[in-house]
Amino acid sequence: MTITFRPAHPADIPEMAALRALEWEAEAYWTRRITLYLLGEHSPQQALAQRAAFVALDGTALVGFVAGHRTTRLGCDAELEWINVRQASRGSGIARGLIGQMGAWFVAEGARRVCVNVEPDNVAARRLYQRFGAQPFKTHWMIWEDSRAMLAETE
Repeated sequence: MTITFRPAHPADIPEMAALRALEWEAEAYWTRRITLYLLGEHSPQQALAQRAAFVALDGTALVGFVAGHRTTRLGCDAELEWINVRQASRGSGIARGLIGQMGAWFVAEGARRVCVNVEPDNVAARRLYQRFGAQPFKTHWMIWEDSRAMLAETE
């Protein structure tokens, strides 16, 4: 398996939506939501206009993606919005690479504090974020106090 990472293109949205829909809601819901999010026409609370998404490809197959944006929410400079990796591809370093891609974008944007919303009972996600440098912040949130830690943990 040779994984490559690149910025997401509009043509990737259907596959991104299909991946999100495996966990919650339908593909049509996610196609609309991801499209509007990337166009800046749907925004989480206190989101700023700047946003980015990256995909992980195994050959030409999309096996994961990550998205994030600048924000002022909770005193953070940025928020990791979504990260998904295909079940069959988990454990192969894809999440590490995606977090690194998003972290590099945050650093380039000058965003230092990065928040991520995660349910308290989502142990797998909490472990993932903590493994890559995030710390508990509030009941439903974790934080990277310095986005450069996202890079250090993925190198």
